Amino acid sequence: MSTDSLLNKKFKGSSLLATLILSLIILITCGLMLLALYYFRFFSIRDAIDQRLADDLESGTTLVLANTAINRQPVHDSSLLFENNSPDSIYYTHELWGCFRAAGIKVSYKGRVKERAFLYSAAQFPYLDASVYLADHDRPLSVTGDTYIEGKAYLPKSGIRSGFFQEKGFSRKNLIEGSIDSSKKELPFLQPEYRSYFRELAVLANKKGGIHMPDNDQQSFLQEQKTILLPGNGTLTNQSFTGKLLLVSDSVIEVNSGARLNNVLLVAPFIHFNSGFKGSVQAIALDSITVESGCTFDYPSALVGAGRVNSIGNTSATVTIEPGSSLHGIILALVENNNTNIKPVVKIKSGATVKGMVYNEGYTYLNGAVEGAVFTDFFFEQRGPMSMENILIDATIKSSKWFRQAGYFSIFTGAARQTVIQWLD
Repeated sequence: MSTDSLLNKKFKGSSLLATLILSLIILITCGLMLLALYYFRFFSIRDAIDQRLADDLESGTTLVLANTAINRQPVHDSSLLFENNSPDSIYYTHELWGCFRAAGIKVSYKGRVKERAFLYSAAQFPYLDASVYLADHDRPLSVTGDTYIEGKAYLPKSGIRSGFFQEKGFSRKNLIEGSIDSSKKELPFLQPEYRSYFRELAVLANKKGGIHMPDNDQQSFLQEQKTILLPGNGTLTNQSFTGKLLLVSDSVIEVNSGARLNNVLLVAPFIHFNSGFKGSVQAIALDSITVESGCTFDYPSALVGAGRVNSIGNTSATVTIEPGSSLHGIILALVENNNTNIKPVVKIKSGATVKGMVYNEGYTYLNGAVEGAVFTDFFFEQRGPMSMENILIDATIKSSKWFRQAGYFSIFTGAARQTVIQWLD
């Protein structure tokens, strides 16, 4: 065989191999392009659905916030979000959760689902500008010592004056750093549904408690409320409770510093927080709530003195915050009705701080600081045998822009503009 013939055959073989390799490369390239196009299309559709669901969640949140009806029991509803036979649908619940409101939303579109839960409350009400509201019982407010009041004060028509108590006068130049308006004989009215709700929670404290102290527990706000009956004189030591949990005792709940509580409700006749506790909790007590020194209650927390109904007359609760403790939230102290024999008492001792709101239909002993607002029927002071109504000694009340934006006001009649105060897991 000649050299030219051999080279010709090798060339033809090489050309065939090159053609095959080139065809394979083209095939792989086309396959990769088709695969890339598929994934591009897949992710585009997925992202579009995700965005649609995110928009649906925002629409659902707006729908819930626009519903101003107050229901003591959970309300379940579902609907199509849009008209024109859109496949977007929503299922949601909303209910009272302590002093605030809780909602859970589930939206669906083309078989995909997204969920969201949050706490919300009203951000406006007629006395949003108040830092002090003292009901008018025909007694002036006396300020003594280093008392400092900042902001707008709604006071009795008899006004405000410097006082003198146990050889102590008023040390500041101005009685108030702000403006004064007239208060009424009653405090701003609460929504009756909230009063009924707290009464219903108080009834739970009559249930016989459990036998064993429960272990750690967690409940999503997208689920039904879970009620846990604690044994009598139950102490929470190192347990962790988070979410839509209602812990109930028929006697005492004692909370140690090692307990971890997040957005749960506590209900008992007596509730006691030992020194060093830190968490977010709403405590509802029939008789008393005591907060020892060095406790921190994160926003949004609440201490509610609900009182109790007795055959011989109604009695109210006492809420006490010792020095060195701070509360980001609400103190609420209620009377059952006009037949209440013993009015509620709130004691905020020197060195204690409330960043939020105090609403007390009884007597407020204020020697600490409130950054927000105080609504009370009476201020009161007693040292030894000496006592006096409507007097403040070394107290601090400051207006707070943060407080006015925090959304504490759903409990009031005339509240408006509901807003999300906390997103929940």
